[in-house]
Amino acid sequence: MAGDDEELQRRSFRIAGHQTSLSMERAFWDEFRRMAQADRRSMTDLIAEIDVQRTAGLSRAVRVYILNRLRLAALSRGETT
Repeated sequence: MAGDDEELQRRSFRIAGHQTSLSMERAFWDEFRRMAQADRRSMTDLIAEIDVQRTAGLSRAVRVYILNRLRLAALSRGETT
C-alpha cells in the first residue's frame, strides 16, 4: 500500500559521541537499509559518514545520498532519466 511507504518514521542513532534522530519515510529507510547491507556496513556507520560531509539537515542529507546512489546505479545499468 502506497500509504505505508509514505509513513514518516523516526530512528535514533549515536554518532560522533552524541545521540541524534532522523525522520524519513519508510520507503527511504528500507532503501537505506538495503544500501548499508550491500556495503556490509551498519546504518550507523553510513549515517556517520554522511554526517561529516553534509551541508544541510541530516535527514535531508541522507535522502539526497539515497537518491544519488540510486541514480548512479541506474546510470551503471545504462538507464537514462
